[in-house]
Amino acid sequence: MSSHALPRPVDILYIGRADTFYDPVWRELQRDGYGVAFARTQILGIQLARRHEPRLIVINIASSQFSGENLCRTLGRRLPGSHRLVIAERGMGESLACEHRLVRPFTPRKFHQLLVRLLQDATSNVLQCGNVHLDLVARTVVGPNGPKHLTPRECDLLAELMRRPNQVISRKDLMLRVWNTDYVMDTRTLDVHIRWLREKVEPDPVHPTCLITRRGVGYMFVAQPAGAELPDDDASADSP
Repeated sequence: MSSHALPRPVDILYIGRADTFYDPVWRELQRDGYGVAFARTQILGIQLARRHEPRLIVINIASSQFSGENLCRTLGRRLPGSHRLVIAERGMGESLACEHRLVRPFTPRKFHQLLVRLLQDATSNVLQCGNVHLDLVARTVVGPNGPKHLTPRECDLLAELMRRPNQVISRKDLMLRVWNTDYVMDTRTLDVHIRWLREKVEPDPVHPTCLITRRGVGYMFVAQPAGAELPDDDASADSP
């Protein structure tokens, strides 16, 4: 295993000692198009995790000289959108802060099937528009500003906008879907949540290129590459 020449994007990051037992699994995953990266130490693992933001992080404490406690806690804090799988011996790692735990012994086939299932589950919980990724389970958005936590309302609002990219969604529709009310005489709550979202996903919240206001109508999520021409009408944030 090598930490050089990493494929992009990295879907799986393995942290732990090199073990030939897993090599057939990595080869099969890479043949299927998944990106796999490797780190033998906790420090390198954290560095690669922050750099590549993998969907799944495999932490092998069964054959490594670390308990995984601090590592799991650090990864959970810095990459809340990544799922963590701990490989452990029986009786090890039962109190670790991770989403999944696999106890040895197991076959390479079982390990491969579990990894594929976890990757598929992670994908089904993620919305992607342009360079913005929203994890609906972890309530984490990853964009130009890096990973950011969202409140439940922020997550629901951003999801509604991302599910219909480049379409204007009326204030009434957003209030109904996110706040379960059709009362639109006062939409300050909606406007405030849009401002909070801009602070988390826009490189320059004052001049948004992603969450765009259509004055008198509603909002839209523009899924365009950076530098692309914005839709005409209102592209500023001076008034939500």
